[in-house]
Amino acid sequence: MYTYQAGNQTIDYKIEVVPNRTDITVQICDKEGVKVIIPRGLNENNVRSIIARKATWILKQLNGSQPAEEKPAAPKKEAVKKETAKKEAPKAAASAAKTGSFEEGDKFPYLGRQYRLNIVRGDVAKAEMTFRAKFIATVPESWNGQQTNEGIGQLLTEWYQGRAGEKFQEALKSVKKAADNAPESVKWDELGEEYATTQDNTIVLNWRLLTAPLATIEYVIASQFTNADELFEDAAERKQWLSDNTLNTF
Repeated sequence: MYTYQAGNQTIDYKIEVVPNRTDITVQICDKEGVKVIIPRGLNENNVRSIIARKATWILKQLNGSQPAEEKPAAPKKEAVKKETAKKEAPKAAASAAKTGSFEEGDKFPYLGRQYRLNIVRGDVAKAEMTFRAKFIATVPESWNGQQTNEGIGQLLTEWYQGRAGEKFQEALKSVKKAADNAPESVKWDELGEEYATTQDNTIVLNWRLLTAPLATIEYVIASQFTNADELFEDAAERKQWLSDNTLNTF
C-alpha cells in the first residue's frame, strides 16, 4: 500500500503491474480502494506523478458513493464528448474519464497560471518541448503510449528546471527590496514535497515551486531567513497557494 498526501487529505493506493499492457488505468473500488494498473517498466515515482495529476478526480470519487474507473480515452475522442456520455449514463458501472497518461489539452501551472499542453507527433528523431502561451511537446510518430507519457514527463521536468535559476533569482530580487539581510543568491534542487531548505548557509528551493505565483515564491524565500509573515503585508495571500496546491503536478 502506498500513500500520497493531497493537501490535508491522504490517498492510499495499490499498484498492480500487468505485463504487455501499454496504458495506465486508475480504479476506485469499494473493497480495494484506489488501484493503479500500470505496464511493466514504470516505477513508483511515475505512479506518484499520475496520482498527483489526478488527485482532484480521485478525491471526488472517494468522497462519492459509486465506484469508478479512469480508463484510457478512445482514439480521437474529445474530453467534451466523454463528459457528455458520462452525464447521459450516470448508472454505468464505470464512468469515462481521462487516461493517466499525458493528453492533448491537459493543463499545467507555471508561475501561478495554467497553460495547455499541445502534443504534436512528427517525423523527428528527438522529442522537444517549446512554450508559446502553451506547452508544445513534439514527439516521434513511432512512440507508443508509454513512451509518450514518460517522454513528455521528462520534457516538462527539463523545461521547468531550465528556468528555475532565472525565475528564482527574479523572485529574490524582489525580496531584497523588502529585506536588507536577504541573501545574494539562491539555488534549486529536487526536494520532493519540501518547498525549500538551507544547505551550507545557502537557500535551496524546490524547482517545482515554479508552478506557484512569484509572490508565493518570494514568501518561501523570505521564510528561510526571516519572519515572512511580518515582512509582507499580504503574507496571508502569498502563502494561501501553498495550502491549496501540491508541488507534484506531473
